Amino acid sequence: MSRFKAILLLIFGAVLAVFIVQNWYYPTPPIHFLGFQFLPFPLPVIILGFFVLGFIAGWLGNAFGAKVHKHETPPEPTPES
Repeated sequence: MSRFKAILLLIFGAVLAVFIVQNWYYPTPPIHFLGFQFLPFPLPVIILGFFVLGFIAGWLGNAFGAKVHKHETPPEPTPES
């Protein structure tokens, strides 16, 4: 199953790379957040940044979830006499 996931990730990365190359020179929207205006970034950089942010959030959630499940132990059975 991990080979299948790796192939899907490579295909998605290739599609994302094609999107970035084709849309690199379109107008750059300024970024507004909490009343501040940041430098204008190309649209593909914005989309790639949110993709990476989502990847990191999912990776951290999976890492912390695995750690919680790893330390949980079932209750010890009581010996019956």
